[in-house]
Amino acid sequence: MNNMSKLERSLQFYVLGNKLKTTVFDEKNYSVADSIFGSIILAVAMDSEFKETSNLGKIIRMLVLSEFVRLNPEYNLQENLPKGNELKKEVAEFLALETIEAKLAFKYRTWECFLVDYIKKYDSTFNANNLFYASLKIFQPKNTEEIIKYQQVFQFYYLNRKLKHKERAGWDNKHWNIKAPRRERISEHAVDTILLSIGLSSLFSYDINMDKVLETLAIHETGEVLIGDITPFDGFSKEQKLEMEHEAVKDCLGNLSSKKKYMQMLIDFDEQQTDEDTFAYFCDKEVADLQSKLYQDMGLHCTLDDQKDNRAFKSENVQKYLALGAKTPFDIWFECDRSIYENNSRFPEFFDLLVLTKNTDLTKYLSYDETLVPESLSLKLKKSKKE
Repeated sequence: MNNMSKLERSLQFYVLGNKLKTTVFDEKNYSVADSIFGSIILAVAMDSEFKETSNLGKIIRMLVLSEFVRLNPEYNLQENLPKGNELKKEVAEFLALETIEAKLAFKYRTWECFLVDYIKKYDSTFNANNLFYASLKIFQPKNTEEIIKYQQVFQFYYLNRKLKHKERAGWDNKHWNIKAPRRERISEHAVDTILLSIGLSSLFSYDINMDKVLETLAIHETGEVLIGDITPFDGFSKEQKLEMEHEAVKDCLGNLSSKKKYMQMLIDFDEQQTDEDTFAYFCDKEVADLQSKLYQDMGLHCTLDDQKDNRAFKSENVQKYLALGAKTPFDIWFECDRSIYENNSRFPEFFDLLVLTKNTDLTKYLSYDETLVPESLSLKLKKSKKE
């Protein structure tokens, strides 16, 4: 399989994965991705306090891929992804509850369902501490020491579950004003980054620790529980934004046993200290670009003529791109973010994927299609790389 075919399959995998965000199942408008996120947060917190397995990354993959496969029954992991056979086996393990990781993943999915029901039932009358004690029948601690540990697990979960209610600020009425009845939430974005990392790591050979990537992406938006989603167009410098986020993360991590480890992971992620951090950082940025293009191709982006109240338009860079001929909102996203990936020799696929996204109508993947990239798109990609 050549690189163009791999890139095409990356886009297909990403767009099919959007069903996790658009499949809503309860009166609070929670999506499947919201539920996956809650399960992942429980997995992270339980790993911190109880160390039930040394393979947290596998549990995260199981939680995401089992739902991806359920919502896309016609998609064959083994046929479409070079490492799809390994992923298919992990999904089969989860469904059969054959391994410790499968049993733990199932436990976290079950706890997430119960906790959502408890919080829905009691949140208006109980404070967080009372909610925790009500939830002990779910956790079933064996002694006082475990009660203390479960309290940290619950606190971390209780805070992070707020991301299920927070829209991504880039799509709200003050920014790009996406015309959709339900816009992407921060929790869904976090799952999106994990999904993209799984797809790319299966299609391309990377000599990096993917478990670290998955753990980082699982918690990379934790600070937004307290400060919300700050976009590049909100008037804060990068340094100001990071300082605010790091202070918020300290509070959100509470007294988790792995607080120091997670704090350092997020600092390294922001500073791109290692290849794993760079890969995770690129996934975080790229899914925003992909989501913008998908919104545009679905007719949900406002046109550039209808953006007078868009805070982003006050940006000097955006005005520059408009003067240079940007015709669509995604044109601006493309120009704003291309410099992030364009000259990175370690992970050139991210820029290639951005270019391919620009030249592709992503709605063609909303129903399953195995068509490979047409030659015309291959030529466009090569031309863009030279530019």
